[in-house]
Amino acid sequence: MSTLTLAATTLVTLALLLTALSLHVSRLRLRYRQTWGDGGHKDLAAAIRTHGNTLEQSMLFGLLLLAHAQFHSATPGALAAACAAFVLARLLYCVGAFARRLAWRQAAHAITLLAQLTAMALLAHTTWTA
Repeated sequence: MSTLTLAATTLVTLALLLTALSLHVSRLRLRYRQTWGDGGHKDLAAAIRTHGNTLEQSMLFGLLLLAHAQFHSATPGALAAACAAFVLARLLYCVGAFARRLAWRQAAHAITLLAQLTAMALLAHTTWTA
């Protein structure tokens, strides 16, 4: 699989996750008739924060992927592992947030950072050796 295909597949997966999280926030806003903020509803607050955190983390990772995909000499093996780890970490974060499992969220955060650092290191290596 090329790095461009890998990046596109990962970005589509993250876009689907973010769309699902956004729809969840919208559904809860309609239920509680809350157009701004969380109105003191814990499940709405968790949905808003989960969507926001996933978006924040996905933006950086997505940019790293797109930059990496521009290099034709890049090898996709380690990048594929970082992509898989990142997507799984974001799913774990969502489950942990909605189930109120702090340890799951912490593990997801650590895996997210590791995947981001891996993508950064791979991009730096590819850039400096190209």
